[in-house]
Amino acid sequence: MDGSRVRSFRPRRWLGVCLALFLAAAAAAAAPKIVAVGDVHGDLVAFKTILVEAGVLDANGAWVGGETVLVQAGDLIDRGPSMRGTLDFVMALEQAAAKRGGRVVSVLGNHEVMNITGDLRYVSPANYAEFADDRSEKRRADAWLRVRKLRRQRAQKLGQAEPPSGPEARQAWLEAHPAGFLEHQAAFGPDGTYGRWLRARPADFVAQGTAFMHGGFSPAFAGVSLEEIDRRVHEDLATYDSYKELFAAQGLILEFFDLPETIQAVREELQALVAGEAASRAAALQTGKHDTTPAADAERRKKYERFLDWEGWTINAPEGPLWFRGFSQWSNGEGDAKMPALLSAAGVERFVVGHTPQENGRIRVRFGGAVVLIDTGMLSSFYVGGRASALEIADGTVSAIYAGEARQVIWSSGGARRSMGGARRAGGSGELFPSKSIRIPFSAQV
Repeated sequence: MDGSRVRSFRPRRWLGVCLALFLAAAAAAAAPKIVAVGDVHGDLVAFKTILVEAGVLDANGAWVGGETVLVQAGDLIDRGPSMRGTLDFVMALEQAAAKRGGRVVSVLGNHEVMNITGDLRYVSPANYAEFADDRSEKRRADAWLRVRKLRRQRAQKLGQAEPPSGPEARQAWLEAHPAGFLEHQAAFGPDGTYGRWLRARPADFVAQGTAFMHGGFSPAFAGVSLEEIDRRVHEDLATYDSYKELFAAQGLILEFFDLPETIQAVREELQALVAGEAASRAAALQTGKHDTTPAADAERRKKYERFLDWEGWTINAPEGPLWFRGFSQWSNGEGDAKMPALLSAAGVERFVVGHTPQENGRIRVRFGGAVVLIDTGMLSSFYVGGRASALEIADGTVSAIYAGEARQVIWSSGGARRSMGGARRAGGSGELFPSKSIRIPFSAQV
């Protein structure tokens, strides 16, 4: 290659590089700011406080975030004092932000799905009280009469002894179903205010090359796209609703039964069905006739077995998107080895997830910036050392925000990694920063 050719090539080469850098900078500048908040668990006061700190709310609770995209990574509810208030707040904020050019996205967490499906282990008495009104006691009294009648009918059909139905049984049922329980169940049903809204929330949300999820994307789902994961989650919710409607129509349950009550009723019915099929086969064998078990019974058994395989559902699987904890629990080496395939399968550059409270209430970055863990135990009355926090992505800079503290830069377009108030840990599963530089470029797409 002669000198003139070399000289003519270099300007074009550097022009292309400069143009690429300019376009990347322009894209970053055009992208709206993203603020991501982890698990709230009913701590509405702390939630509002961190949103004010992040600049999306003013002191009066009005949206001032402009075009900001606020992503909440699931588990708005349970454990904490405010369930209904937190949901009402986010639903209203969603509309207020949209009117001002912003966006609020709430990703489904396992606790939202637990309330939808009647797994109420973490619903506090204060939460039920939020749903109670002056007719709650009358509703509970009427519900007990229906429960007593159904128990008698089921016992008779299954050949069981008549269940207790006196004052002690009534009191036990009332204590297990406090005032507000029935109203809560209705509100989270498919036609309820919160049930309708939650069923329309996504299981994952992709913005600027980042997948926001509650639990994460495990290797068990590596062959499945994020779109397919979202579809499966909503298919599970629809299937649950249809099954519960079917079980009520079959007289197995009442519409307000919680998950343990529904599982018990379905399990008893399945056992009776299986016993009947076995008896039918034995009779056919003795008489030399064909087994005449109706096809409808086989279909019923299939649905009962599917329902009882609870951990086999995407919404309940330990490795599923709502329950997976590997991003927090993996060793550095294990995560570094697995992340390239997961990022490629998801078609993103990083994951931002909640679900697992982080040590000392600090946002944690792992695996070369491929994972950011943002559940910092906002409900500090439950999580010792927890605090409210937010992750901010704006103008090529990624920052951690904590109430009452200055923004702490995690990464900036200059490539420099910065300290987070002396909270840095070196290596090990407790690291706040990975050993190699954090790489978080953001594109303009939302």
